[in-house]
Amino acid sequence: MAAAQQEFSPKDADFEARARASFARQTMMTTLGMSLGPVAPGLVEMTMPYAPHILQQHGFVHAGAISALVDNACGFAAMTLMPRGTGVLTVEFKVNMMSPGKGDRFIGIGRVVRPGKTVMVTLGECFAETGGERKLIAMMTATMMVVQTPGIVD
Repeated sequence: MAAAQQEFSPKDADFEARARASFARQTMMTTLGMSLGPVAPGLVEMTMPYAPHILQQHGFVHAGAISALVDNACGFAAMTLMPRGTGVLTVEFKVNMMSPGKGDRFIGIGRVVRPGKTVMVTLGECFAETGGERKLIAMMTATMMVVQTPGIVD
């Protein structure tokens, strides 16, 4: 049974708008076809469609693309709890690939486990979805660093 999501209070009332604006500036996410779904304090969901240009040699979605999806979801989950004028950088992550990247689309869910002033610990999950059925294919733990972003709105 999954642990209940903690309730967090954002330090910036405009956290969702900041997250969406920041996501829109990431050209890598456009290349991978990712989209930003629901955004809540400490919790973010992103999706990525199956696409031939992100496959590895056996026809599965490449672990690098799966990792990018879950890392981004974790980073944005952390960002939702950061004050205005700050941003996020991943400083470490570990990903466990549990099943091949096979599905119609992939859902990355990032959750903050422990928020901090300079470092946040997150947990990420990636699900492969086919015909409305989801299968957990990867899990990630990631550490995010709070960075100052002078001149940048997020």
